[in-house]
Amino acid sequence: MLNHPAILERVIDPARGNFPRSLADAVLNFGFPPDDLQQYKELSSKAQEGTLTAEERAILEDYLNVNDLLMFLKAKARASLASQIPAA
Repeated sequence: MLNHPAILERVIDPARGNFPRSLADAVLNFGFPPDDLQQYKELSSKAQEGTLTAEERAILEDYLNVNDLLMFLKAKARASLASQIPAA
């Protein structure tokens, strides 16, 4: 897992909505493919049970890192789209 996700958050600056609409829309469509999502869920369950192997733990950490990245990018995308809504 990221030891310091706050660094990634500062780099991406998700509150600053400065993505163009096309990029924001594209980022909101990012996500794990179904097979990866299933593996992620299975590894998460094994982690909660305390039955992960060292190799499985490394794979789960990769999934968690990608999930952190997606979370920050999607937050920035939503902030970008919200900032582009014309005032009424």
